[in-house]
Amino acid sequence: MINNTKTQYNPKNERIKQTYKNFIARVEQKDEKTVFASLKNIREFELGNNFINFENVNPDMISNYIKSMIARKLSLSFVSHNVKALKDFYFWLGSQNGFRNKIDYNTTAHFRLSNNQRREAMACEYQESYDLEDILATIRQMPDKTLTDKRNKAIISLQALCGLRISELRTIKMKNLKFDRDANNDFVFVSPKDMKVKFAKTRHAFFMPFAEDIKANVFNWRDELIKRDFKDKDPFFPIINARFSQSNLLESSVSKEEICSNTTILSVFKKNFKAVGLPYYRPHSFRHTIVRWAERQSPEFFNAVSQSLGHSDIKTTFQAYGQLPPSRIGDILKKKEG
Repeated sequence: MINNTKTQYNPKNERIKQTYKNFIARVEQKDEKTVFASLKNIREFELGNNFINFENVNPDMISNYIKSMIARKLSLSFVSHNVKALKDFYFWLGSQNGFRNKIDYNTTAHFRLSNNQRREAMACEYQESYDLEDILATIRQMPDKTLTDKRNKAIISLQALCGLRISELRTIKMKNLKFDRDANNDFVFVSPKDMKVKFAKTRHAFFMPFAEDIKANVFNWRDELIKRDFKDKDPFFPIINARFSQSNLLESSVSKEEICSNTTILSVFKKNFKAVGLPYYRPHSFRHTIVRWAERQSPEFFNAVSQSLGHSDIKTTFQAYGQLPPSRIGDILKKKEG
């Protein structure tokens, strides 16, 4: 029986979805964001089929559902993710007691796009990124008078040096920075125990061999925090509060709380790159910059950068980050003239 109140649902389907939620969260160890996305995709399918019982779905309904999403001009990337989530769900459902004889392979196999649609869904737009020289010049023009200035300069400097993911950059702790100034072998120990890390993968994010003044911005900020009694488990990029004192002077105080929102980090990048007349690209674009710079070095160096960025397969680095800008392609081809 389907509930016809304003918020529609099918009680039988809801019980199945709860079991599936527990399965992908506990058995498959999917993170909260992935679990939520899976359930959202399943509900989209229910809405498109008037909350029919899951076991009563047939191939025609699946085909019509996919056609309706395309007719609504939803992006093929969205449709592809939606269909993949539904296929995974129905594959699981067909293995459950009470459904083995109701959900056959033929039904599950219909959750697919055409070959052309899949290729279009996987196609990536060219990812804009800064030239390395523009990043370094922007950092050098940043102010460093106040505590907030110094912290923000260290944020962008560290991102230039090792290309962290935004959640990693925000949640880094004092102990995750490993400095060996004598050996010039500095890195961030990216650990899911201390930081918010994609796929909970541990790695060494080594500093790129850029100018010493860029590294100094990070070293100096760490020294500033140590003077303020920051310990290993304290955040490397904490919240800084600015208040007017009784004498009407603006005073800053450093909290031992980490920045709570990625939006705060993004605003640091946006403000400082726009201040020098450059367009705003997300901090993740620094990873593209590093890869495109590394491509000009030796194959061994490129492989080291790939691992430092957290890619288990160098093909990922080439395919996702290594696309050359058109101007670079032109320069390379010109060198072969004659």
